Amino acid sequence: MKKSKNLKGKIGAVMLSLVLALTMVVTPSMFTTKSVSADEENTENVKSQKIFDNWTMAAQIADKTTNYFDADGTPDLQTAVFYTELQYGIKPNTNEEIKAEDFCKKVKDNFTGIKSFTEADLAKINPLGMYTYDQENHKIIIPGGGAGSGLICTFIGQNEVNFGNVKYGKWKDLAVPSEEPYYIALDVKDNGQIKAYREIKSEDVSVDVDIYRYQYSDDEEEPVKVSYLKDYNKGKKAFLPNDDHYNLSLYINIKDGEENHIFNEDNFGDQSLKVRIESQNKDILTINEDEDGDFRILTDGIGTSDLKYKVQTESVSDDDNTIFEGTIPCNVYDLSIDAGTDGGLCLLPNESRQLSAKINGIDENEVTYKWKTTQGTLENADQQTCKIIAPSTTLSSEANNVVSVKAYINNGQDELDTAEEYFIVQDCNLSVIHELMTDRGYVVQTGDTLKAGQAYRIRLNGALPGFGIGNTDHTFYILKFEQDGDSVVLDENKEDLVDNNFATISVGVFGGEPNRMITPKKAGKLTVTGTIYRENKEFKTETKTFTVESDNTPSESTKPDPTPNPSQPTTAAPATTTQVKVTVKKTTLKSAKNAKGKKLVVKWKKNTAGNGYQIQYSISKKFAKGNKTKTISKNKTTSYTIKKLKKKKTYYVRIRTYKKVSGKTYYSGWSSVKKVKIKK
Repeated sequence: MKKSKNLKGKIGAVMLSLVLALTMVVTPSMFTTKSVSADEENTENVKSQKIFDNWTMAAQIADKTTNYFDADGTPDLQTAVFYTELQYGIKPNTNEEIKAEDFCKKVKDNFTGIKSFTEADLAKINPLGMYTYDQENHKIIIPGGGAGSGLICTFIGQNEVNFGNVKYGKWKDLAVPSEEPYYIALDVKDNGQIKAYREIKSEDVSVDVDIYRYQYSDDEEEPVKVSYLKDYNKGKKAFLPNDDHYNLSLYINIKDGEENHIFNEDNFGDQSLKVRIESQNKDILTINEDEDGDFRILTDGIGTSDLKYKVQTESVSDDDNTIFEGTIPCNVYDLSIDAGTDGGLCLLPNESRQLSAKINGIDENEVTYKWKTTQGTLENADQQTCKIIAPSTTLSSEANNVVSVKAYINNGQDELDTAEEYFIVQDCNLSVIHELMTDRGYVVQTGDTLKAGQAYRIRLNGALPGFGIGNTDHTFYILKFEQDGDSVVLDENKEDLVDNNFATISVGVFGGEPNRMITPKKAGKLTVTGTIYRENKEFKTETKTFTVESDNTPSESTKPDPTPNPSQPTTAAPATTTQVKVTVKKTTLKSAKNAKGKKLVVKWKKNTAGNGYQIQYSISKKFAKGNKTKTISKNKTTSYTIKKLKKKKTYYVRIRTYKKVSGKTYYSGWSSVKKVKIKK
């Protein structure tokens, strides 16, 4: 570091005996402020810290911050004396007297390169007002002092070596922030003797910031750390999928000879630096800091936003106390498959369809694609748009039918993300189903008789929204109700209540097959016609006529139907009313493990038979009390981290699947229970 013009003037007064005691050499613990209690004062870490603090203070006061030791390891004697003085401690407004003989012995013992040091040597040292040498009485007098310079040396961390350790630091003058940084290494033996003081070149020190998260795969027992920083245009850039969260960590790298040392929150010293992270555009990226001091990045928009970080000394209040700073460009994007429909993808046997990969937030010209499918075949699988050809046999929604596309950047060298689309293959046989509304839910009815005054749900069975491919100018379905010359025509966009002279018709249950709630008002013949559209054209039509009886006429809906309509589903075949039965496949809980920060990482096997999962955890083995439940809304998710748990407590964890059918939610049974004790 270059010498400040007024440095010698600053350090020439007695006041400077506390110059660094009050602008104290600061130790970064990158994410957590650590306080040192009285019980910890004699720990090795604190002793190590004091050695570094005292030496760098002495080097500053002697104006030797850039000087090497001599070739034989002998330090500048003035600096060595100041270091020894600081070991005794500086007490404001107090003159401390020390025997010169003891003081000289301590100077010699502090450094491997000083073989002898006597009062004769002490007499030759310029004290610069730091102390007074009373030759007549053979005493060293250390006066109290006040405040001073803004020059500090930050302790970055230390690396253990044979019979000692190396402590690394960075000089910075807060009064002259434009000066080039000066990094040093202090070699200290196990017995506390200082062996060497040397420079580390600026180009050998760097700060790395990583944006990452831990993910589970089906064949891994432990989570894998996945980094979202990629080499891009001769630099680093973070590519982050939208609507998710990520961890952020910061590392200081020091190359010392042939060795490369990495310092993070696990091996810094006992005091702290504070880290500031700011998002250039908070509509795209936001930063949260949890109770453990860990940073979380949340993505909630599409586009670019720089993350700016500053590493600053905790104990210096000025805003100019930045030790390291930098910028991370971030690109938040969304990758999806455009299948021409918002309701999933339903194909006919042997049918072919165009699929397009859509990416928002990144220039499409910079992205390449590769497609893959578990069923059927693909054409143009290395282009943004491909064709899927369905197999000749039908495939139910319970099967693992997936078409996926992987996106790459850097001319196909770096994988960016994967999007998936689940599909089914069916013949699309339509039928009009009527269900009685009871306090138990909706019960499928047989026959074709309705009763006036009774509420029913009319459902166009088999008309899954995924069949509505390409309906850009037309609704997906139309339901027409006719009785005695009156008619009502409803589609997916008409949700108002209809109350006419033959029936009251209201909105059905959202999602799934087209449906409406209807309460007939009078006896007669009620005809229901359901039509679905594809590519803006009529695709399938089904009609059923019901006999509406007055409310005092015995209903035939519970009588056996000797000739059931073959187009009706098998669930409607029994002669009596039947409760719709939905079974949901259980999810396998693979592992539950304690992670650092009083967290619990839960991992399970992917189960696409349902819409999502529920994780339940409790301190009760039988889940008798204090249960907490987390709902996971995506069935592709296979892990979740539970936070803010209590240390030394034992938790029990289980998981189940849920599935939504016709507006009702069904659950599987619970999985086996995992037991985890929070130890860290």
